[in-house]
Amino acid sequence: MSRYRLRTSCQPGEVRDPVARVIIYLILIGISFLFIMPFFWQISTAFKKPGAVFLIPIQWIPKEPTFNNFYRLFIEYGFQKYIYNSVWLTAINLIGYLSSCTLVAYAFATQRWKYKNQLFILVLATMMLPREVIFYPRFILFVHLNLYGTMAPLWAPSFFADAFQVFLLRQFFLGVPTELGEAAKIDGCSRFRIFWNIYLPLSKAALATSAIYIFMYHWNDFFAPLIYITREEWRTSALALMYLLNALEMQSTIPVQMAAAIITVIPCLVLYYFCQQYFVAGLVNKGVEK
Repeated sequence: MSRYRLRTSCQPGEVRDPVARVIIYLILIGISFLFIMPFFWQISTAFKKPGAVFLIPIQWIPKEPTFNNFYRLFIEYGFQKYIYNSVWLTAINLIGYLSSCTLVAYAFATQRWKYKNQLFILVLATMMLPREVIFYPRFILFVHLNLYGTMAPLWAPSFFADAFQVFLLRQFFLGVPTELGEAAKIDGCSRFRIFWNIYLPLSKAALATSAIYIFMYHWNDFFAPLIYITREEWRTSALALMYLLNALEMQSTIPVQMAAAIITVIPCLVLYYFCQQYFVAGLVNKGVEK
């Protein structure tokens, strides 16, 4: 009898009334359609002719679909070079942040040294600074280093770690049993070898979570390329979307812009679809202390 009650008992927050459950599902489906409609309009517009963009009522399914907008995007505007710039910048930022943040997080999680906790609190305190506050002194620094107008300001800071990524990786490293590192140390392994052969293989989920955050941020970054990039051939895909608006008259370029937006958002959707379990794990575990 107790086993039957256990199986039929209602979990906290669970609705047992089937009518109420159907109503809740219908409400959630309706809300989801509100969020999907702009994205669906974007896809529909990308396959429309310029004259069909502002028709009333809206043509959700184009009567005369065309691929000419994608042809213009790559042939007339050369959007492929902007995608290459975004891929290159995102890849080098992934390498920089993962290499620097893992080493710093490993030191904070496993090593014992004076004022470690105080320094870690100071690192976390930098997360409270608005991005605009940090941007101005960094901008002045790159100007004095004669790096303004180059790609260096967009990737060089990644090799000096990031407070949020250090915090996220440190929480995962704290979950690795210390006995593994101590046993390896007795066998003669160096600190770096313990880090490379034990902590990194056991933290693949943490590294994947961190990589998702880094990719999403730098792939969609618009502000930094807008400030530092001065040459047209160095623009990223996010920055090139803005300049498409001024290429021709608005009615002619909106379908091309929508095609460019689809091309830009596809990598983010694919990455999130295949790695959403790591993304959710990062949201759950990033605030868990040992």
